Amino acid sequence: MSYVSGARLLVPLSTALLAGCAGNGVGLDANGQPLGSGSGVPPPLTADFQSIQDNVFTPICVRCHSGAGAPEGLALDAAHSYALLVGVPSNEAAGVLRVKPGVPDSSYLVLKLQGSPGIVGVQMPFGGPPLPQATLDVIRQWITNGAPNGVMASERAASFAVAATSPENQSRVVGPVQQIVVAFNHEVDASLINDTTLRLERLTAGAAAPAGSISARLAEGNASVVVIIPRSALGAGTYRLTLRGSGGGALADVDARALGNDYSWEFTVDTVDSAP
Repeated sequence: MSYVSGARLLVPLSTALLAGCAGNGVGLDANGQPLGSGSGVPPPLTADFQSIQDNVFTPICVRCHSGAGAPEGLALDAAHSYALLVGVPSNEAAGVLRVKPGVPDSSYLVLKLQGSPGIVGVQMPFGGPPLPQATLDVIRQWITNGAPNGVMASERAASFAVAATSPENQSRVVGPVQQIVVAFNHEVDASLINDTTLRLERLTAGAAAPAGSISARLAEGNASVVVIIPRSALGAGTYRLTLRGSGGGALADVDARALGNDYSWEFTVDTVDSAP
């Protein structure tokens, strides 16, 4: 995957919460900057993902958007945020990507932050003032630049492996679940994404039963993430997803490095009434 070098826009960090995080400003200083910046001069917010993660998502948003109970399944901690944003459909607006690389005006993250017509629910940040235009401009510029991750090939692990999943292993989530997201540490060979390498089962009384057909594809502009869409949204029950990692045609990266072993995880879907 090639990455486009982003413009470096220097702006003050927002005093508001981002992408659905609610709160009262705890963790910010009197100028709306993250506490603990040391010199007293806040770090600049620049149009690259690491800066947005370090200066917005991590210090402000993960208080709400983290773990299995993250709103709309969108965890914004450093281990999950990129995989769950870029090229991944919104749970609120079918067919609209959370971040559509190169097109901020078609990115649901931006639409929610702007309070654009047609969004579901209210403008984000919830319960707070809108983000300053300068901060929004930085996020828009990162998306315009192609929403690059910024991780160089030399920094990636040599072996091909699963980096994160949503829902997470052994988690309980409130359903219905419309999609499953699997993030890898390398770009995935798209030709190997099929019903022989991906299997979704519903676990019933200790036995496994097919959960119905699924479709799967690489996330748009994010070739290290596979988005799996069940034929029908997953209702209450426990499910297992298995990735075939060995043998002919096993799931592999673009350099033909297979997972090596099958990889599976389970999660439980609750209805609103039955969720603890």
